[in-house]
Amino acid sequence: MKTASPHTSAAELISRYFRAYERKDPAALGALLTEDFTFSSPLDDNISREAYFARCWPNSTNHRDFRIERCFEEGDEAFVTYTCERMDGARFRNTEFFLTDGERIRHVDVYFGSDEPADCEEAAVRGVIDETVRAIRARDTAALMGCYADNVCAFDLLPPLQYKSAADLERRAGDWLSSFEGTLEYELRDLRIVASGGCAFAHSLNHVRGRRPDGMEIDMWWRATLGLEKRDGTWLITHGHSSEPFNMETGQAEVGLKP
Repeated sequence: MKTASPHTSAAELISRYFRAYERKDPAALGALLTEDFTFSSPLDDNISREAYFARCWPNSTNHRDFRIERCFEEGDEAFVTYTCERMDGARFRNTEFFLTDGERIRHVDVYFGSDEPADCEEAAVRGVIDETVRAIRARDTAALMGCYADNVCAFDLLPPLQYKSAADLERRAGDWLSSFEGTLEYELRDLRIVASGGCAFAHSLNHVRGRRPDGMEIDMWWRATLGLEKRDGTWLITHGHSSEPFNMETGQAEVGLKP
């Protein structure tokens, strides 16, 4: 005789859903969602599971803690109000509606929150930039290039004057990342982001420290500017510009400067 699948309450599925965000565990989140999962919010109109992961999951890096204030459950449906604490200590509140099938979550509706649309867009852009940092530290060229548009234009520290495609930039990035051995330290400082109307602008001071196979130590800062566009619901880097100040008298780059 076939045994019926165990039924999991909506409240328990919701609790697991938020724990997956706290742990930054996309596999755990994916296991909680049905294949035909959909998501709606003031900024999203019934988007698919794939679009949800592309648009919403990058924001998980900015969230530290979710605290459920109240949960009203009836059958396989529930309304939940929660407070979220961001990594920078700021907080916001949302109310969401969850529809489940007794095993997984089928749909989520976000009704309101303190974020303005521009704040949500900025968080999504920050998620893309955070992913570039993780990819560089891991020396993962494929993950890094996943953040760039195919027609990206980049002005780098090394020749040529510009890289006119993702393929050109991928070769450059692969050569650069493979030129280090051991631990590669990489960080951004003073990151500033402005996002509006499907376009975003970001600038920062970037720092890398690592060792070459010949034992040479690299420890340098440079200035970086990024332009991003939102294409089919996903933010991608379409322009990059890196530069070093130089001494007007000697014509040499001032690679030893620090913020």
